[in-house]
Amino acid sequence: MATLSHMRAQPVAPPVYRPQTAPKVLQTKLHAASQPRPQVSQTPATSLVHRPQPAPRILPHSPVARPVVNAVQRKVEVSHQHKRHDVIAAPTNPFAPRAPVVQRAFVKTVTSSVVQAKATKFYPNLHPGAAVPVERSNIFTLDSFANQYRLRRNDSHTVNVPNMKYNFVRNREGQMLLHNRYRHPSLAEGQQVLYAGEVFFNNGTLQWWSNGSGHYQPDADGAEQADLPMDYFYSYQQIIKGEHLRK
Repeated sequence: MATLSHMRAQPVAPPVYRPQTAPKVLQTKLHAASQPRPQVSQTPATSLVHRPQPAPRILPHSPVARPVVNAVQRKVEVSHQHKRHDVIAAPTNPFAPRAPVVQRAFVKTVTSSVVQAKATKFYPNLHPGAAVPVERSNIFTLDSFANQYRLRRNDSHTVNVPNMKYNFVRNREGQMLLHNRYRHPSLAEGQQVLYAGEVFFNNGTLQWWSNGSGHYQPDADGAEQADLPMDYFYSYQQIIKGEHLRK
């Protein structure tokens, strides 16, 4: 018994206090789909309509700055001019500044490419009595190909090679008529011609031609109307001087 009482009377030391560490809590990231979406206020469509505010009324003597007035652009079309002009546009607002607005306007140039053709000249017969009737079937017409010339009759298919001097006329229809003896009025039946003269061939090759015709007397300026190569043309004065033989 003494032993038990002795044991009960012995004091017991209190337990030592040891603080516990706080546990770590891991936070997981939220996905975009799981995040809450912001709520959009359900606003009626009529409340979003923009209602413009009325412009303030500006008095003539108000110190407020006057608005800028757009000038009226004018499109100017002027013919045969290549300069730029200043177009002054009149203001349409009564409150616009008095100084007009100057704008640059490009002038549209209109050019006409009209080529004036040389007038056709007809040469009359100066000696009507020289138009003697002749046999029309003996008159030749002139054909050319590859710098070679041939003579044909109107009512025959025979082709002749020219190899002498011929009198020729080109009538109003543009037909070339030739003969070695018939005069120019007889070839043209006394009518007007586009040209008349003389032409010389050497075995079908053109050597020279001229305006030698005393009945029509065509000038050298209208020699192109003969429709013959101008490189072989000589005036009647040059033929007299023999310049066609020097070539």
